[in-house]
Amino acid sequence: MTRLNPESPQAGSNLQDDSRLRLRLAAYLQTQTGRAWTLGPFTRYAVGFSWITFGFTACEEGAEEHGLILRLGPPYGLFAPYSAQPQFAALKVLEGSAVPAPRAYWWSDDAAILGAPFFVSERVAGTAPVPWGTGEGSGFEDGYRRRIGAQFVSALAALHRQEWHGQGFDDTVTAGNAAKIQLDFWEQARERWALRPYPMLHRALRWLRRNLPQAPRVSLVHGDYRLGNFLEQDGRITAILDWELVHPGDPHEDLGWAFLPQYAMGSGLICRLVSRDEFIAQYQRESGIAVNEQSLHFYRVFALVKLALTHIAAVRCFEDGRFNDMRMPAMGTQIAPVLRQIEKMLP
Repeated sequence: MTRLNPESPQAGSNLQDDSRLRLRLAAYLQTQTGRAWTLGPFTRYAVGFSWITFGFTACEEGAEEHGLILRLGPPYGLFAPYSAQPQFAALKVLEGSAVPAPRAYWWSDDAAILGAPFFVSERVAGTAPVPWGTGEGSGFEDGYRRRIGAQFVSALAALHRQEWHGQGFDDTVTAGNAAKIQLDFWEQARERWALRPYPMLHRALRWLRRNLPQAPRVSLVHGDYRLGNFLEQDGRITAILDWELVHPGDPHEDLGWAFLPQYAMGSGLICRLVSRDEFIAQYQRESGIAVNEQSLHFYRVFALVKLALTHIAAVRCFEDGRFNDMRMPAMGTQIAPVLRQIEKMLP
């Protein structure tokens, strides 16, 4: 029988020790279920700059083996400090809904268990499609693109229709204050992350502050809805991933992010999948939400601001010695191009 080590790990110091994590997680699962667990080797997915993701197999005593995912929010991550509760709550709300999402099983924000906030979910079959290379799903052949694109829009419309009140989210968010709450969050992030002033960023934030829109309703907002954050298998989206920025807010916020030119990759299509007009028409039809062009413009500018701040955060994280991933300082080269895009969109 594996027992919990009473010694709490130091903040983040044991997150790279797979064998230690496996022992601790097996012990935790036993406390949750009352039965022993056998965990297979951990496979770390080298994607993202925030949460650490491991895939593994697990077998509960007397039961069949399952594929699971462990996600950890390290204290040195891009958006630290983290809480696993919003992601877990979102996945539980979406269980059985029209939004393809992994089934969530356990979570905790107690760093004494694994060294960081974490949650465990099912491992869904599929791969993240990329729009380059050859073959269906990689080169985005037209028929494939249309099938996946329609599902991509449908999943977002279903998310924005989903009831979420009373499920552990902030019930103080209203149609009137949704934009302000998010703008306050990201403006505080700028003060925390920026190593030097960025005049265009100041200008954009002032413009956003003067043009806060009223939301058509308060929906669950994914926060990072885009190409690369879903899995596909045999022409079907099997799971929407990366819920770490989920929050109640204006549904236009997800549209603004998906509409970023970075995800079009020169194709003229939203996330290289759907034309702008097709996206909006299908989304309005399925969500029941009328897209307001002024609100969409606001959130497109806001999306670029958030993208610039994410690049700034990556550089700061590397400069502070909290992350040694060389992709992070490289993101600094993208700050100026994003600021130029913001300038073109401001009056």
